[in-house]
Amino acid sequence: MNGKLKVLSAGVLFFIGGQFVQAQQKKDEAKEKEIEEVVVVGYGTQKKSDVTSSVATVKGDAIANLNTPTFEAQLAGRSSGVQVVNNSGEIGRAPTVRIRGINSISSGTSPLYVVDGVPIFSGDTGGGNTAANALGDINPADIETMTVLKDGAATAIYGSRAANGVILITTKKGKSGRFSVTYNNQFSIANVVKKFDLLETPDFITISNEKAAAVNSIWARGADFNTDWQDAVLRTGTQTDHFLSMTGGLGNGNYYASFGYTNQEGVIKPNGMERISVRMNADQKVTNWLKLSSSLSYSETQYKGLNNGYNSISGAMFSAVRQLPNTPIYDPSTPTGYNIFTSGTTSMVGQWDNYIPITSSLTNIAYIVNNNKYQSDLTRFIGSIAADVKITDWASYKLQISKDRSVTTGFLYWNRVHGDGFSRGGYIDNNYLNLDRWNIQNIVDLKKSFQDHNFNLVLVNEFQKQKSNYFFGQGQGLSSDYFGEVGLISGSYTTQYSGGSNTENGLISYAARLSYNYDNKYFIQGTIRRDGLSALPTANKWGNFPGLSLGWTVSNENFLKGNKVLSELKLRASYGKVGNTDIGNYPYLGLYGPFKYADYTGIAYSQAGNDQLKWETNVKKNIGADFGFANNRLTFSADYFINQNDGLILAVPVPPSLGVPGNSINKNIGSMENKGFEFSLGADLVKNENFTWNVNGNLTLMDNKVLALVNGDIYPSQNGQTAYLIREGESLRSLYGFKYWGVNMANGNPVYYKADGSLVQGNLNNSTYYVFDPSNPSVLGAQSTLGNADRFILGNTLPTYFGALNTSMKYKNFDFGVMARFSGGNKIFNVTRRELLNQDFYNNGTEILGRWQSASNPGDGWTPRLYGTKGSFVNLEGVANSRFVEKGDFVKVDNITLGYSFDKSVIEKVSLSKFRVYAVLQNAIMFTKYTGIDPEMESTGMDYNSVPRQMTFSMGINATF
Repeated sequence: MNGKLKVLSAGVLFFIGGQFVQAQQKKDEAKEKEIEEVVVVGYGTQKKSDVTSSVATVKGDAIANLNTPTFEAQLAGRSSGVQVVNNSGEIGRAPTVRIRGINSISSGTSPLYVVDGVPIFSGDTGGGNTAANALGDINPADIETMTVLKDGAATAIYGSRAANGVILITTKKGKSGRFSVTYNNQFSIANVVKKFDLLETPDFITISNEKAAAVNSIWARGADFNTDWQDAVLRTGTQTDHFLSMTGGLGNGNYYASFGYTNQEGVIKPNGMERISVRMNADQKVTNWLKLSSSLSYSETQYKGLNNGYNSISGAMFSAVRQLPNTPIYDPSTPTGYNIFTSGTTSMVGQWDNYIPITSSLTNIAYIVNNNKYQSDLTRFIGSIAADVKITDWASYKLQISKDRSVTTGFLYWNRVHGDGFSRGGYIDNNYLNLDRWNIQNIVDLKKSFQDHNFNLVLVNEFQKQKSNYFFGQGQGLSSDYFGEVGLISGSYTTQYSGGSNTENGLISYAARLSYNYDNKYFIQGTIRRDGLSALPTANKWGNFPGLSLGWTVSNENFLKGNKVLSELKLRASYGKVGNTDIGNYPYLGLYGPFKYADYTGIAYSQAGNDQLKWETNVKKNIGADFGFANNRLTFSADYFINQNDGLILAVPVPPSLGVPGNSINKNIGSMENKGFEFSLGADLVKNENFTWNVNGNLTLMDNKVLALVNGDIYPSQNGQTAYLIREGESLRSLYGFKYWGVNMANGNPVYYKADGSLVQGNLNNSTYYVFDPSNPSVLGAQSTLGNADRFILGNTLPTYFGALNTSMKYKNFDFGVMARFSGGNKIFNVTRRELLNQDFYNNGTEILGRWQSASNPGDGWTPRLYGTKGSFVNLEGVANSRFVEKGDFVKVDNITLGYSFDKSVIEKVSLSKFRVYAVLQNAIMFTKYTGIDPEMESTGMDYNSVPRQMTFSMGINATF
């Protein structure tokens, strides 16, 4: 695609908003009205009773008062098969969302998000200076429903973009009738759930000097201070939310308008978010055959971020947990007022009375978080206009044109007085990121019934084009700190840098879906989509993606009609083939890029091309059953699924003599499988005029297995850790490292298993391994080794089960609700725990108090003796070690809600139709044996120095006029 839009052709992707729309039907015999649920399933709607695929819907009422900056975080625990992991308390970090597992090894694994028919940008749009979740530009209060498409039949209508599932968001629409105004206000207080358990000054001095004694030295002295450096970076955060919406109808039209304001402080300084959002949705019936509609939203969001690098000396948590507790934060005798020592080219936190300075010349982290700046300012427009034309009673046509534009201006400033900017004389960065996407959709919808035969044919054409351009300017050697407040100003810095990028891609699609049912008993639906993607070579630009589903509503058969026990029984089966287009913009091309040699600029070979490259494919199979008992007072659903991912893109090694960049070429080689069971249960336990009580829950059992690779195992590294293994027959990214036996009680040496099951001990005195005999621990055996061949698989990093249990009660005007989530079956490499057992002149975690001290005082039998500066040998830094691998199982009471709604007889006197006050406690209680702060604070199976997650208490009001 060359970017020149010559057609009105193009396609449609009518938002599958996934909502339960209410439609009234007359019941001939009872002559009363029933509400029948309707589900939006992509480019149209279906009655819920007609759906034969795996679809889950979350209503807006269930998430209305939760305090989360982005809507996808609110999906946690709401649906089987959907795992949402918030692994950091830092505002702006996008949670990880997985629908039926991970479906790629090297390409994107996030779902496709569609808002009111618009496929939107997702991921981090912060421009590099601070985390900025693109989904945070959408106000959660505007959302009516969220629908998750999980199986092949449901996702096939989205073809090449649906391998990771699809999440459809429907925003609120206008309602006919009287004009209505709703105002919601919420105030929240947040604190970290737990801080790291660190040594206080007396124990710190003891431990530090015990480390030093091993190298014939002494490090620590002075007990005048007992500083909690975590308090220097952590705080009590507050959040204020205001939301005003208006809805009503004028003539043959309906409208919905809203204004939202959110100001949220993070629990770590200076992290925060401020957002203003505006939305306008309108529908107008122009004639009997034409209806126009629009959905427009605009937001401005500012994120304040920070450096929280895992091994950065100015990383907030990395530094805070290592600072020396017997030193103060502030020193009035210095020009800055902080405890800072500066001499020549060195600027570090002051050592105070200690004999030596802190290891690695760590900075005063309190000064850093209060003076360095990380900021991203985002403006976002998401809008669509649509025309619905009624051709006949059974035929209609819809044209929708939409645009998603996100503009981010980033700003970074490192203070020149102390920290990262000291050696540079101050450092500043401004950047600009523009993401622009057009989408055009054409839909023809044909519905016809002949006696008991019901047909629905949907034809779709879609065109999408997107561009991205990015540029930055940087400078160092600032003439004044003033320019750290205002941005890049010509002449204000000595050394300047600049750079940028520009990419684009396009998609054109044709799709059809035919649905048929006979007498509302037997259902069949077939889908076919053909996509053309500019990111692939000419021979492979086009792909076909079919889907098929079957259903049998057994409860509509004569032998079950009227059954008082089994009120509903439906059997379902589906198949679908979808793709993954999140593979980059030019992955198949041989590319040249800029290259600098000394002071000369030039062009060099940067990527080896593969003109046979294809998109990754995913074949989804599903069988399921839905049950209803006692007039559906009790409902139960069960599904079994298999998702097989083929043609996964992997880097295939080539000989270095060929001169190929990276010595590899991307090819469609890999294969991986996810399979499992999903269960959902709902029960109305009590239902009368004064008291209602219902319970619902879900459980997912999941298994992941790598089926095919190239040239054997893959050993990816992350943040300086070689801890993973990708191997055929094993779960993706299984932890792989050394297996720990314990401590030699005779001398305090760490003991490990070799591959053959024998034991070796690491002699701390000379950093050499010797054979270990448990029956004769005081004797060093023959010299030995502990090498790569002695590593073991230490556990899978992906949960094998997860789910939730939710209950809500209402007694007269009071309402009460609780949701508990659970997850487990996975292992976590607790890198933070290992780092808190460091052997340098840093602070430590309290676990180090269990170290071996002597044969008569062997400690906990798990923590070796201390040996200053030998942390890499004592703790095997840089590789996985079963000593620090723990179970990730947990149960969390996530949300507790209590509300009271005032009687209408009281509030009508002030022209209110609804007035409710409520309180919510989020992330309330956790049950786990995991020794870290939170087992969800893991990134692909490893727990680093993340910002602790927060417990939030909120109070608010909902008022409707």
